[in-house]
Amino acid sequence: MKLWAPILMTFALLTPATGQAKKSEDFRHSYEQVWGAAIRLIRVDQGYPIKDRDQEVGYFLFDYRDDGRMYPGSVELVRIEDQGGGPIRAVVQIPAMPSYIERMLLDKLKRKLTDEYGEPPPPPPKKPEDEPAPAPSDEES
Repeated sequence: MKLWAPILMTFALLTPATGQAKKSEDFRHSYEQVWGAAIRLIRVDQGYPIKDRDQEVGYFLFDYRDDGRMYPGSVELVRIEDQGGGPIRAVVQIPAMPSYIERMLLDKLKRKLTDEYGEPPPPPPKKPEDEPAPAPSDEES
């Protein structure tokens, strides 16, 4: 059993203890509003340095700071108008941190959008689909 202890310890140290999942949320604000609010949230409100960004493509990379250490993170904005939900999906990833950190940033972004721009416009009404013709009944008179 003592022979396996170093192997298990190495495996435990190399296996991340945090989730690798990314978190996302759909917003009904405009792309420009979500982009601007996300940049200001990360750079100004949180004070994290932004390493790279491309508004046209819809992403930026930043360093998340925790206890003096920096962890790479990203925010991606995806237009999803044709998929239902909101017109913009924000995806936050900080792979080295627990997923609740990503969720916290999305919650702050949602609050910031509402504080700065008000409630988003309601979703557009769904187009009524052609209702199927009633099925013929078994009883014919």
